[in-house]
Amino acid sequence: MSDSTALQLVRERRFGPLLLSQSFGAFNDNVFKYSLIILITYSGLQLQGIPRDVLVPVAATIFTLPLFLFSAIAGQIADRFPRAQVLKMAKLAEIALMIIAALGFLLNSGPVLFITLFFMGAQSAIFSPAKQAALPHYLSRKELVPGNALMSGTLFLSILTGSLLGTLVILRPNGPEIIALTLVILSVLGWLSMRLLPTKPAAVPGLKLNWNIVSGTWHTMANLVTEPRAMRPLIGVAWFWAASAASVTVLPLFIRDALYMDESVVSVFMVVFTIGAAIGSLGCAAATRHRDILWLSIIGAVLLSVFAVDVFFASAGRAEAPYGDLGVFFSDKRNWRLLFDFFAMSTFSGVFVVPLQAMSQHRAPEASRARILAGGAVMNAAGASMGQLALIGVARANFPLSSTYVGIAVISLLFAIFMIYRRVKNTW
Repeated sequence: MSDSTALQLVRERRFGPLLLSQSFGAFNDNVFKYSLIILITYSGLQLQGIPRDVLVPVAATIFTLPLFLFSAIAGQIADRFPRAQVLKMAKLAEIALMIIAALGFLLNSGPVLFITLFFMGAQSAIFSPAKQAALPHYLSRKELVPGNALMSGTLFLSILTGSLLGTLVILRPNGPEIIALTLVILSVLGWLSMRLLPTKPAAVPGLKLNWNIVSGTWHTMANLVTEPRAMRPLIGVAWFWAASAASVTVLPLFIRDALYMDESVVSVFMVVFTIGAAIGSLGCAAATRHRDILWLSIIGAVLLSVFAVDVFFASAGRAEAPYGDLGVFFSDKRNWRLLFDFFAMSTFSGVFVVPLQAMSQHRAPEASRARILAGGAVMNAAGASMGQLALIGVARANFPLSSTYVGIAVISLLFAIFMIYRRVKNTW
């Protein structure tokens, strides 16, 4: 991806407003989620007496459940109506949700925050298929890889900055007020940005919408199966989101209960993890030179597995101790190895996913693209939910939290073998 191509895309109304609006939304999502997780982990925020080690993955699942339930309907909507119009309405709904979220933080109300979290997932379910289908709608095929790399790279940076703000600010004096104001202001900015995106005609304006969640999801997944060339890379994207969800969700608990460190160390890992993912995504675009290069995804999956396994070994044998701060953390040489593992793991996850995203977008037929990609969103949500629910199983079975990363390594390696097999058979 040349600098001129990237700069040109960012400057153009067919792409720049979408990139900026996604960044504001991802930032807000992670400010909210990490503020909530830190309140649960370190401040004892309660919901119906659910234990802390169960409530954190429950919170993550509450966000992904609507993605599973409503993505099929969202895909139909994004094919039936102009995609820019759908995106603008989704961003308008985000403003209302952020006002409610702000009240939840100001009142320190678990029920309000968890209800808002569910509807944030619903809003994301509407936004995601429309965004994914809009990219090949506005970009040429040769622009899809750099476009996806920019979307992924800035997404990871938004996740980083949002999670840092939520992690470091929420427990400080006036922290809830700062978080509340940030959420509302950035939701308004995201809506204003999206209004600049030009509107193009709907793909299938006469499409009859099926509002039944069960049958709609069934037909969406059946439609996806009829497009195996688009489905195969979407399976890989779904695994990426499942692994990311499990890794990021368990991170505060892992640092608290396996490394015996405080919330300041969470922010360090988030910086390392997110910068690595951004570098992997943007670097991958340069290597592909606008082509489908499956070997990059294979290499990404294999090396992701290697470093995920080493997270398990690098964190083993820690003796229980009072929670340490950044000074204590950096004084232990074992933690430098652990940080490098996280950096490498996240870098190669970016290398793994970007080619698969571009493949799925240009392989899906235009007339049903949003519904095909909505099927991918259903798989993403199902995978993320299963990854998060697996964390509950880990907690209930008293397995070490680091075993989560062994599971990520095993499944990533299996998918790499699947890609190699399909490539050898020339059926990818």
